[in-house]
Amino acid sequence: MALGALASMGRSVLERSYRDLVAGLDERERLLLVGEEEGKVVGMAHVVFSGATNADHRAEVQRVGVATEVRGRGIGQDLMSAVEEAAREHGVTLLWLTTHADSDACAFYEAIGYTRMGTMPNYSRRPDGTLWPGAFYFKELFA
Repeated sequence: MALGALASMGRSVLERSYRDLVAGLDERERLLLVGEEEGKVVGMAHVVFSGATNADHRAEVQRVGVATEVRGRGIGQDLMSAVEEAAREHGVTLLWLTTHADSDACAFYEAIGYTRMGTMPNYSRRPDGTLWPGAFYFKELFA
């Protein structure tokens, strides 16, 4: 989840940006879904609706993350199922997302039915500042 953001922004700036984002959420533009375990947030994902008039059927999945200590328990899969259900409820039939190429996330998205479209070189920064390729995925949602 935005692997290079913490290193490039610093913890306080990143935390403030997330707080501001959540405080200003407009459900017509963005949904925030969270996974909880014993009252603690352990995962999150955003669904960002397209602003293009000819693409109201499309949304981007952003900022997907599951806490390291709870990975492997199905939280990510449950979270992505909730993302897809929420998208359907808003009339979305096409989701797309990006992640760092050659990461565990690629195998995860492929396992839950996302199709890799390709890779863009030097798409975003890793925590050490290195530019890294981004893998692009999509999934069509059917009723």
